[in-house]
Amino acid sequence: MRINKNQIIFTGFIFHLFAAFFSVGYHQCDELFQVFEFAGYKLGLNQAQELPWEFAARMRSGIEPLWVYTISRLFYPLGITNPFQVALFLRIVQTLLSFFVTFKLIRFFEDDFENERSKLWLWAFGLLFWCLPYFHARLSSENFAGTLFMAALLVMLHNLKADKNKLGLVAAGFLFGIAFVCRFQMAFMFAGLLAWLLFIKKTPFKLFVLLLSGFIVAIVCGAVVDKWLYGEWTLSWLNYLYQNVFEDKASIYGRSPLYFYPVEAIVQLIPPFSIVLLFALFAFWKKFKTHFLTWVSIPFVLLHFFVAHKELRFLFPLLNFIPVMCLLYFQSVKFSQNKLFVFISSKGFVRFAIGCNALLLCYFAFKPADETSFMLKKIYDCVQGDQPVLYYQTSNPYNNNGGLNYFINKNITIINTVNDTLMHANYSNAYFFSEKFNEEKHIIKNGKHFEKIYANFPDWFTHINFNGWLNRASGFSIYRQVSE
Repeated sequence: MRINKNQIIFTGFIFHLFAAFFSVGYHQCDELFQVFEFAGYKLGLNQAQELPWEFAARMRSGIEPLWVYTISRLFYPLGITNPFQVALFLRIVQTLLSFFVTFKLIRFFEDDFENERSKLWLWAFGLLFWCLPYFHARLSSENFAGTLFMAALLVMLHNLKADKNKLGLVAAGFLFGIAFVCRFQMAFMFAGLLAWLLFIKKTPFKLFVLLLSGFIVAIVCGAVVDKWLYGEWTLSWLNYLYQNVFEDKASIYGRSPLYFYPVEAIVQLIPPFSIVLLFALFAFWKKFKTHFLTWVSIPFVLLHFFVAHKELRFLFPLLNFIPVMCLLYFQSVKFSQNKLFVFISSKGFVRFAIGCNALLLCYFAFKPADETSFMLKKIYDCVQGDQPVLYYQTSNPYNNNGGLNYFINKNITIINTVNDTLMHANYSNAYFFSEKFNEEKHIIKNGKHFEKIYANFPDWFTHINFNGWLNRASGFSIYRQVSE
């Protein structure tokens, strides 16, 4: 069966929506503590002293917290107070935005590919690369700023190419500026782009003025939003620079060697395919020295190589460009002249790569982004009614997440079955939280009878628990008290 472009686009769109619906939670806890919790502070859900140290340092932009705050305020009058429903809406909006901009990026580069087959590969790689739908669903600064930068780049290139209304360049500069305010490191992408415009494109000075004027407007808007969040005039991006560069605060989370990023990329992007991708990326830089993607990406990567604290997620904004860069390089070489290229293009390797990508795509589109958020969501969904009580025996499912208030149902009373004297009182609406794998459907705790209403492992898992290997899994169940 011959696959066409529309089928690929539709499949990519569906998998993006799957990721938005199912990847509950965060890839890295900054998404929670420095976006939702900051918004929760403005919503009155927590206190300033409960927030991470970055809040006191005034070093995180208020733009994403303002976005969460605004949607929460719009939903509350509609009776939608479940924070996980708000988060779902935000993931869907972020996913649709990222998908739309990625779609536009691919369409922009489509004419650079020689035939229909290579164009199909571009659409498939650009929309269905296994980590992209998952990444595009994240309300992280990496994805938020990366999407804005990609949108700004497209607006700028379109206006330069078509010689259209120069207000488009002001709009592009504004988007570049918001991307920078949300994530300071995007300044190196923007600086590389300006250098390309100056030295390669030979852009007239007046166009620089238009871009920079939009950028300055974004800086001012960012300062206004920071004033809203922190209650005083400040520049979060400048505070970020001071804390993490001059004070080297980021190093308290660990220091990594220069070779961290290549090694980590090879491991996390799944070898042997990751080796091919990294090779193609470096080869693209060498072969396409004057391409704007080279000038945009190299300064961004070099910055992170020389920063002491390294995490692979810091480079995630590059994920949007990797399919284009890799495929442009492979299109430019003659595969028949190199045994390695012949192997990479062989039907066996290509089919194996497609199969592995499909499995990873399904896994990351349907799995929760983190187990803690998924657990909190199920507690919010299952523990219902007036004055609910949630018993626990081993670990308090709420106190284990200190400082996390936005996603906690504060109407629930938490009681320990071992040490808390309140356990012996009678409650009309009581539940029990169990961390024991394969707990029975009906249990008795301190003389109270409970019936299982949810388990994150299905019952049939008991049949594959050979020698108790699943007993150490991070399973949990929720029970509701029933009459004896």
